[in-house]
Amino acid sequence: MQVSVKLFGALRQFLPAGSQFNACHLTVDDDAHLTDVLLQLPIPDSKPYLVLLNDTKLDRHLYAETAILATDEIVLLPPIKGG
Repeated sequence: MQVSVKLFGALRQFLPAGSQFNACHLTVDDDAHLTDVLLQLPIPDSKPYLVLLNDTKLDRHLYAETAILATDEIVLLPPIKGG
C-alpha cells in the first residue's frame, strides 16, 4: 500500500527523489507500522523531529506498535523553539 508522508522545515531535505515540495508517497506492506515508514526516510538519528499521525502527536515509544493504513497522513515536524 502507499502512504502519504509530509516533511516540514529542514526535514524536507530527507524526502526521496521525485517528491513534490514537502510530500511523498511511500510503499509499505499492508501490515506496516509507523517504524516501517520512518525507516524509508534517511533522517539521521541525531536529527530530532515530531511525528503527527492524522493530526495526533505520537510518542517515539509508540512508533513500532502503531499500525498504518493507506488513508493515514503522516507528518514530520522539526521541533520549534521560541521564547
